[in-house]
Amino acid sequence: MITQKWWVLAAVACGTFMATLDSSIVNIALPSMTKALSADLSSVKWVVVLYLTAITCTLLPFGRLSDLYGRRRVFVAGFATFIVGSGLCGLSGQIGWLLFSRFIQGLGASMLMSNGPAIITSSFPSGERGKALGTLAMVVSIGLLSGPAVGGFLITHFGWPSIFLVNIPVGLMGLLLVKKFVAADIRVESRHPFDWVGTLLQSFFLLSVMFLVEPPAISFHPTSPVHDHATFPISRLLMFLLTIMLGAIFVKVESMSKAPLFDFSLLKIRRFWTANLAAYFVFVAFSSIGLLMPFFLEEVFHFTTDRAGLFMTAVPAVVFVIAPISGRLSDHVGSRELGILGTLMGSLGLFSLAGIFGNGISQHSSAISILIPLAMIGGATGFFQSPNNNLIMGVVPPNKLGIASALLATIRNLGLATGVSISTLIFTWRHYVTGDFQQALRFTFAVAGCFALLATVATIAQGRRP
Repeated sequence: MITQKWWVLAAVACGTFMATLDSSIVNIALPSMTKALSADLSSVKWVVVLYLTAITCTLLPFGRLSDLYGRRRVFVAGFATFIVGSGLCGLSGQIGWLLFSRFIQGLGASMLMSNGPAIITSSFPSGERGKALGTLAMVVSIGLLSGPAVGGFLITHFGWPSIFLVNIPVGLMGLLLVKKFVAADIRVESRHPFDWVGTLLQSFFLLSVMFLVEPPAISFHPTSPVHDHATFPISRLLMFLLTIMLGAIFVKVESMSKAPLFDFSLLKIRRFWTANLAAYFVFVAFSSIGLLMPFFLEEVFHFTTDRAGLFMTAVPAVVFVIAPISGRLSDHVGSRELGILGTLMGSLGLFSLAGIFGNGISQHSSAISILIPLAMIGGATGFFQSPNNNLIMGVVPPNKLGIASALLATIRNLGLATGVSISTLIFTWRHYVTGDFQQALRFTFAVAGCFALLATVATIAQGRRP
């Protein structure tokens, strides 16, 4: 008989899968959207960017709100918002309406992501928490990495709106599970109001971090027909200084706040901040696979969209097997050793694709020579993510689980967003310099492997558990 805690896990898994799947499933639909909505690429790209931006900038505020007003309440609101946003996306006939709908959907996803690990941590005893978080990590990875396969199938058979409309029945099922099995929180009255100033500052700070890799440009469109419009790109140095300034102001304001958005006392916990840093480097490293491998499979191997998506399922298939096992192991042997194993395996897989070990990825590669490194990266994700999540959620006080859970999801999305930007920038630069698609791809994977090694260093720095 299934006990209540496992039904809680099922409810959280529904929300987490929807939210993470929609982070990756849209990429493969962009060409179809461009044609159907009569939009150009510069407009359609915001379908992806707005979703990730809404999530990244609101995870910490929603985590704080859940600590103040109840995780179950925010989680239910997240399901409702995500379902409404998905429906609006599927019914959008214009690019402007679709962008607005994606922002709404991103807010719902943020509410779900910020509370999932916290609800599970409070529902499972410490001896089973790793197993439960391992299952959730498996769901996160499958959601992120199976987007091309799921999206390719749905778009081919039902059109691009189906990638949004399919969320509605899944969301309704998850909402019913939450209503039935997730217990209401014991609300603790706070004497201090919600930190709106801190919320705005952290949003601007995170936006500046995301723009560091690819700074925006300011355009002026004069009304006079004599003058052409002028574009003034913001230098990366100026963006860096702005980021430092916003970060310093945020820290200063939060240190003076009686009810800060982020509790900086958590950063005094060495295992907490090193584990989050390792997670950031891992997601930066592995985001290059989801972004660039489909292009290689379709442009060099000439795979169809469906076939390329199925080929990419090598990663989530291995995660599906490894993540629950590593979660259980972390309850007994600790998280640090498993994290080191995962990050080293990931760097080895990326370096194999880059040609540092072996011949590297090319048009002459056999399918199995590509599948093996992809499987290694799936294994790396499985060995690292669930033990690392277990460590993070296990070292914080119970009354700060919401903010810790929100920070965990913020780090994941920030890593994905910056990883995509870094991979795109490096690949574009090398392709321009060499004119060789495959050489540029190998160089990008080599840099990604270095980020995986940085994750290894951060994991080692955690020290042994007491």
